[in-house]
Amino acid sequence: MFWIHIQYFGIAFAPFVWIVMVLQFTGNRRFLKKKWLALWLLGPIYTLSAHFTNEWHHLFYRSAGLDNSLGFPLIDLDRGPLFYIHIGCMYSYHLIGLGLLVNLYLKSNKERKKQAALMMIGSLFVFGVPFIHSIGAVKVPIDISPFGLVISSLFYLWGINRFNLLKLSPLAMKKVFESINDAVVIFDTDNQLKLYNKSAKRLLAQLPDKKLIGHPAAEVLSQFPSLVQFIERSTKTSAAAQSMQLKDKYYTVHFSYVEGSNHQPIGKMFILHDITESIKYEKSLLEQSKQFEYLAHHDVLTGLYNRTYFEEEVKRKLAQPGKANAAMVLCDLNFFKEINDVYGHLTGDHVLMFTANCWREQLPEPSILARLGGDEFIMFFEHIASKETFMKQIHEVRSAFQENLFRQDGIEIEVVPSIGAAFVEEDGNDYEHLYHTCDTRMYKDKKKTKAFYV
Repeated sequence: MFWIHIQYFGIAFAPFVWIVMVLQFTGNRRFLKKKWLALWLLGPIYTLSAHFTNEWHHLFYRSAGLDNSLGFPLIDLDRGPLFYIHIGCMYSYHLIGLGLLVNLYLKSNKERKKQAALMMIGSLFVFGVPFIHSIGAVKVPIDISPFGLVISSLFYLWGINRFNLLKLSPLAMKKVFESINDAVVIFDTDNQLKLYNKSAKRLLAQLPDKKLIGHPAAEVLSQFPSLVQFIERSTKTSAAAQSMQLKDKYYTVHFSYVEGSNHQPIGKMFILHDITESIKYEKSLLEQSKQFEYLAHHDVLTGLYNRTYFEEEVKRKLAQPGKANAAMVLCDLNFFKEINDVYGHLTGDHVLMFTANCWREQLPEPSILARLGGDEFIMFFEHIASKETFMKQIHEVRSAFQENLFRQDGIEIEVVPSIGAAFVEEDGNDYEHLYHTCDTRMYKDKKKTKAFYV
């Protein structure tokens, strides 16, 4: 009786371990939460309670004695009603597990069918042999249950080696599917929603719950029309990928067909890879590139073109035909050093920006305006009406400086430019010669201007 007590720990918990294993294997982990585990443990608790309290009620075993008829002692147990309730409870676990395996077998592919069938056949040795012994269907004087366990163990070991039984169970497949960082959404060939993983629900927060599984893509993803169009355009002849913006995020959407055992498409799989950070980084690089390009061509203080750009652009234009009526103007500011000395370099910088704005707003078009450096500005005009008209316009700008004073913090400063002009028609189309001519004429103008203000 002592050893019968010991073996009942295994007898009681074998069905519990079986149902837990099957639930995991078939991917029904929702039935392994605490409340369900408590329910599954009722069977083992009942068996152990009924067995170990038998001395009080004698309803599990009515009596126990020794049978020496075969020449050696065997236990002779007269089973009571609580024992048969135990048998019914234990085999109900087996039948529930068997039903789950049959359901998995009917829904699975060829490889998974083999694994499910293996589980079912092996369980017949585990539960079938003890059942035969319990009901007395075969008159054998000893308990043959351990032999059933040995056979099932050998059978399962063969199956594990032959069919990779424990390497990729449905539970593992589900775990892999759910653990993918990319959003995965699967439709059937008629674009009806079939499955999606946790990442899809997280990245596409508007994705509906499981109640809309089986509904068309246009309804399920109504807030993402571009994705719906991509899904509906996808054909069974090719895989494809497309980048798109969904709400405030960017994705690369990969499409491929899910094939059945006959290599025919049975569904569409869409993997959405979040590239938002990559897009932001690319935009940042592009913005930086534009800034670098701007700084390479522009003067930082005034926003005008710089010397390098001006020289390259004007040389290019002078090399083109039809520039005989072009002109170049060079300008610097008189008394600029005194402005810096009296009011400071910050005020001097503001005077330069003020001057640049005046030239930009009042010069005839089309023109290229640049700051050479310091207080020197240079301009190129592709087309002028005539020399006389053009010089009149330039002097009008000079006069505007006399009327429009620089004012800041109670300071009033008159900008006094010196100007030198050269004309392609008279002075040729060589850049260096035009620049030198402008420089010479500007210094002549400077002498006159300073003489006027002294």
